[in-house]
Amino acid sequence: MSGVAWALVAAFAFAVTQIFNRKSNQLVDAYRTAFGLLASVEVILIVRLAITGEFALLAGAPLSSLLYFVAATFIHFVGGWTLIALSQQRIGVARSQALVGAAPLVGAVLAAWVLEEALTLPIAAGVLIAVMGVWMVSMSGSTNVKGRPWSNPWYALTVAVLWGISPQLIRLGLRGLDSPLVGVTVGLAFTVPLHALVLTATRAWRRGPVPAAALKWMALGGLAGALAVGAQWISFHLTSVAISITVQQLAALFVVGLVPFVFREPIERITIRLVGGAVTMLVGSVLVVLAGR
Repeated sequence: MSGVAWALVAAFAFAVTQIFNRKSNQLVDAYRTAFGLLASVEVILIVRLAITGEFALLAGAPLSSLLYFVAATFIHFVGGWTLIALSQQRIGVARSQALVGAAPLVGAVLAAWVLEEALTLPIAAGVLIAVMGVWMVSMSGSTNVKGRPWSNPWYALTVAVLWGISPQLIRLGLRGLDSPLVGVTVGLAFTVPLHALVLTATRAWRRGPVPAAALKWMALGGLAGALAVGAQWISFHLTSVAISITVQQLAALFVVGLVPFVFREPIERITIRLVGGAVTMLVGSVLVVLAGR
């Protein structure tokens, strides 16, 4: 499969992951939801490596690559997934996922600077069109569930920045350890315990019991998340950051399509402008892919 195909797989799997994440987030606070999902993903990835025997690749891995992987996973998952869970509580899963569509702008610019990837005019135009879709989404609702204006999407936009930075670290790490799935598994092996320490320091574990239903959604999110993360890292390995990260934002389009069948909350209401923004992002993604060929 090509890098673009893997990015499409990641987009759909991330959309499903966010649906499960939101289901859990309705029962448990955002911090423990993010940790549960992350831990589930790591368990599945470790089982996979144990079956394939790819752990042997770590023998010759340079320390710098391992540090890049740890930094990438901590920024992307602990920071990104926690903030997106908080964003979902305030503006809903559809709008949160769509606003993360600003990530290609950050990722493309940084890749041109850090990785010296070509940032041609057609690619830049496609990225900007996708970001225009983000703006349309941000104007598609007037209030959140508490009646306050939600047009200050700082949690989701911070996620976009973090998710624009992490691909650079992944690519730098892959220069020394040419195995995306081993890289993400190693990174999470350090990130999950660090996340647990953060939750311990903030006394998040004392916020009441975790319902069985929440654990179910976390486990299902782990299955979808493992597929999404694996496909994402493989895509970053096979194609440019600008193309991969832009195509992955199609997760917003998948989320918009899935939300009406899963949620009935006012915060998740789908509007014409929201759909128009998601479609605009699709157009921008297609343009980036075609320009990168």
